[in-house]
Amino acid sequence: MALAQIKKAVINRETLDAEKKNAMAILSYVLKNVLDLLHPVMPFITEELNSILFQGSEMVISRPWPTADESLINKDIEVAFDQAFAVVEAVRGVRGRYSVSPATKLKAVVSVDDAATEASVNACLAIITELGGIESITVGVKAAKPKFSASAVVPGGELFIPLEGILDPAAEIARLEKEIEKAKSFAASIERKLSNEKFVSGAPEAVVNAERVKLATQQDIIAKNQKALEELK
Repeated sequence: MALAQIKKAVINRETLDAEKKNAMAILSYVLKNVLDLLHPVMPFITEELNSILFQGSEMVISRPWPTADESLINKDIEVAFDQAFAVVEAVRGVRGRYSVSPATKLKAVVSVDDAATEASVNACLAIITELGGIESITVGVKAAKPKFSASAVVPGGELFIPLEGILDPAAEIARLEKEIEKAKSFAASIERKLSNEKFVSGAPEAVVNAERVKLATQQDIIAKNQKALEELK
């Protein structure tokens, strides 16, 4: 799946160049092996897909079981890919946290702990920019956090997404502060209810537990919004 995501932009090109042919060959190989692996649990579906996607190919049931060629495994590449997708996941997390549209191109700064991690991230910049919707990215050891930036922890460092020009600083800070106060007020009312011995001992256990879940939810909202507020200051 990760490989398919990486190659998607290449395959969508109108020109059938060497890179596109290579990407299509890789995805064809992966898909055929996926069908082989799924065949024992869904034989009819995999045979049907095989006949549509690979016309003229032998039936799935007649093909040998896929085996990994361990000589082709490159641990350094796997580490770099894991690093890249962790950064992409963090970027998408920031988008979700601040309701930033996937269509909005972002800038990013990746502050890493050491030169090895810096090299690992730099090796996959094309993947990160494509899948993360990044227009420009800076990678550096102990890179400084830009002003008014969201942040997220990534393996071996931290990701910063500057939000100036995307969000209004004053409005976003005011919104977060309002949400925190609202959640605090709600949490306080629940705490008063739970501190009432008559309520705790007299109400059904399910009702008391429901109030405790409500309190935990509000406390989680407070913590997340406070973290977001700290990020932007």
